[in-house]
Amino acid sequence: MKIMGKSAKSPATKAVILAVACTLGALVPVAANAAIGSACLFGQGRILGTGAVTAIDGAAGGGINPWAVISGYGTNQQIGATAFYSHVLLNNYNMDAYGASVGLFNRIELSFARQSFGLGNTGGTLDGEINDFAYGGGETAAQRAAPASAILDKAGLTSSATPAFFGNSYELNQDIVGIKARLFGNVVYDQNWWEPEVSVGVDLHHNEMPKNLATTLHVARNGVSYYLSATKVWLNGIFGLTTLADVNIDVTNANQQGLLGFGGADGMGYKVLPAASVGVFLNRQVVLGAEYRDMPQNQLIASKSSPLAPLADAVSKTSAWKDVYIAWFPYKQLSLTAAYVDLGTIATMKSQNGLYLSLTSSF
Repeated sequence: MKIMGKSAKSPATKAVILAVACTLGALVPVAANAAIGSACLFGQGRILGTGAVTAIDGAAGGGINPWAVISGYGTNQQIGATAFYSHVLLNNYNMDAYGASVGLFNRIELSFARQSFGLGNTGGTLDGEINDFAYGGGETAAQRAAPASAILDKAGLTSSATPAFFGNSYELNQDIVGIKARLFGNVVYDQNWWEPEVSVGVDLHHNEMPKNLATTLHVARNGVSYYLSATKVWLNGIFGLTTLADVNIDVTNANQQGLLGFGGADGMGYKVLPAASVGVFLNRQVVLGAEYRDMPQNQLIASKSSPLAPLADAVSKTSAWKDVYIAWFPYKQLSLTAAYVDLGTIATMKSQNGLYLSLTSSF
């Protein structure tokens, strides 16, 4: 895999620079408007629930999808902020995510999230499966327990030294910095008009996996993802209840949202993928809904023409993410979300479903 030199700017880098420049430019008239007659610069003037909860990437939205709304409850003359913590407990893995965001004048959102994806005892199981492939199932107990890298090298399946893979209690960590800009629309005040609230977002990822592991997986450790989000709320929706719908277009090459790096053995090409969310307010404080988010299918470790193709195919298998959630907004300063999540197959392990819990504090 060719590593980009520091002297050259990739199209993704140029796009990020342009997005930041546009964001800063957009803040000039917004800040000027906010300075006129604003009694309280830091406030919560928007309606309960309009700040949404926090997605695991740190943006305002549902559990797995960002929405077009801006975080916090600040109006177009106020600054709002949030902090969040989420935990996902799956059959073989678990993930912790935490972070914070700032909503500027209901126009710009800046967010940060830290994700830690724990493999637990499954890391050792994955090493054993790689050893099974290398020896065709004929390895001794000692060979099965050895680091997967040593087995692959001895079997002649790698052309250079590879890292010890996982072992038990291995963690994959990444940081995500997000920028979201509301282009037009308002989920509350556009009730008599067809247009939704529409925002565009950019996520900058930094994965902390060791460089040699990234080389073995044929992935990049840093990546940039983009999305366009449209959110519409009907105050008199399904059964007369307030109803929300969100549709996203994701442009990304992130494997498992970046937890397994970016791109793959066949290149760093981006995929255009759909995501969607729905929600019904059972009352002013409780929302019941569901989400869907497609994931790119990148080939990790080796191409399909390589001798490692069967192993690569198994490790590369990815499923769309789905959840059914309930969110409670007891007051503006706090929201609690619980969900059943189904993340499908992750690193050969099927049926990765379980419990999602999240807390968002707004101020």
